[in-house]
Amino acid sequence: MAILCARWQKDCVVDLEHQKCDCGVYGVEKRPCSHAIADGSYVGLHISTLVCSVYSKDTLFAGYSENIYLCAGQQVEVRTCFPPEVKCGPGRQKKSRWQSWVELSRMRRRTPRKQHMVYSCSVCKETGHTRPQ
Repeated sequence: MAILCARWQKDCVVDLEHQKCDCGVYGVEKRPCSHAIADGSYVGLHISTLVCSVYSKDTLFAGYSENIYLCAGQQVEVRTCFPPEVKCGPGRQKKSRWQSWVELSRMRRRTPRKQHMVYSCSVCKETGHTRPQ
């Protein structure tokens, strides 16, 4: 059954019986593309029936159902595996925190835009205190 899927940006012909679509995803990856899912749900099929049998749960369980042994006569080299060595690059490590505007302006060798305000008393106009004593 071939269905023309014109709901998407690209017109694709989807063949649900042979699991093929013009976009190529359904044929190569053996999993339904968005066109096949749209057409399958339009026809009334469940999405799990559109997936190739290789990806089914039964096939996965069958692959791990028995023990896997080496062929007779093969030698196994036993050695310990260590994690790879992490090499640090040259130079200083980057900081992992946000810097304030003062730190950023100092790095640029400029004075900060905001200067510290000098508060003064509103009554006597002297600095050093802000309230009448």
